[in-house]
Amino acid sequence: MLIWIVNPFDPLPGEREQLGRYGFLARCLRQAGHDVVWWSSAFSHRFKRPVDPEPVAQAARAAGLEVRLLAAPPYTRNVSFARLRNHRRLATEFAAAAPSAPRPDLILASSPPLELAARAVERGRGWGVPTVVDIQDQWPDNFVRVTPRVLRPLSRLLFRPYYAWERRAYRGADALIGVADGYVQRSLRVGGAKRWTGMFPLGVDLADVAAAMQRGAARCGDRWPKPPDQVWLLYSGSLSHAYDFLTIVRAAVPAQKTFGDRVRFVLTGTGELASRAAALVRQHGLRNVTLTGFLDFDEWACVLSRADAGFNASFPEALIYFPNKIFYYLAAGAAVLNTIPGQCAELVDRHRCGLNYAAGDVDACFAAVRRLVESADERRAMGAAARRLAEEVFDRRIVYAEMTRFLERVAREARG
Repeated sequence: MLIWIVNPFDPLPGEREQLGRYGFLARCLRQAGHDVVWWSSAFSHRFKRPVDPEPVAQAARAAGLEVRLLAAPPYTRNVSFARLRNHRRLATEFAAAAPSAPRPDLILASSPPLELAARAVERGRGWGVPTVVDIQDQWPDNFVRVTPRVLRPLSRLLFRPYYAWERRAYRGADALIGVADGYVQRSLRVGGAKRWTGMFPLGVDLADVAAAMQRGAARCGDRWPKPPDQVWLLYSGSLSHAYDFLTIVRAAVPAQKTFGDRVRFVLTGTGELASRAAALVRQHGLRNVTLTGFLDFDEWACVLSRADAGFNASFPEALIYFPNKIFYYLAAGAAVLNTIPGQCAELVDRHRCGLNYAAGDVDACFAAVRRLVESADERRAMGAAARRLAEEVFDRRIVYAEMTRFLERVAREARG
């Protein structure tokens, strides 16, 4: 079969990053004998610069797939009108270029961006080709969350065009899938019942993580010495309003008074609230908090390998259901300290791989930390349960083999 992937955000072949969802899926599809065309953007969402087409094309050929880059204007901030203009242009460019390309047997489009997903669905319906929309994030509801409070009563009106794109994409799709149950359920409420649905989490490449841990330890392990009796608690991700990392910094205050140097909080990543976190560290004289800024993957993997627990912390209103970081914590055999209700909380409870606490509650956060620090046996048992989950359920080789079989079934059954 010829399968189109329509996604402008994930790392492309040749970009010298670890494979994302669609790069790994493309590899699985090729291993299953399918041809793949990946429609992406000529502007890098991750690095905010033009994509260098030559190494991408070379790496794509080596991987046996084709990458088609769509022209789109730049933007510097993820939350901006410039980004929305970029997405509109991507949709326009795709709608113009797709009709003259060889007709695929199936189209898989990510959402967001909504306009591009809707255009992919329209192209599929025009050809009678089955289309699958894969929901990565809850747009346009997330737009409302970042709207100034004074404008929120008008938000549905302001974002009416995006709700229209959402309806067009989800109602027209033959199948709706997503990285979390919450996204799939939302898409079905908008798009109606579908013959084919599924949830395929982001997962983690265990072999890739193990190799990165080894490289990181060799290159920069000396920068991250860990005393044998110290407990490391890791937060990874964006230091932005959606994530509850400031509660972690505040919980480090009683942790320092109670445990001294026995506990170390390591916060990796960057974002608009990084200065707030640094100010709290200075204000309280927190010797037990390290703000690392951005770490490359190998160094971050080195730090991850030494973590006893990892914070999967965001606010419920951020609509983040099953984020990437939790799978890396599981891969490292780290207990999960979780604030996300629903699927993440149920996973932590059912498999006893960590503890849940309420977002924004400093006392509850410290209580969870204290329990892990004071009960080494329980902490180790949670870590072992986390690793089993990674090996048995969330290894990308398992997740994307299942996703490949799902796409094959949709294409086969759609042909009748």
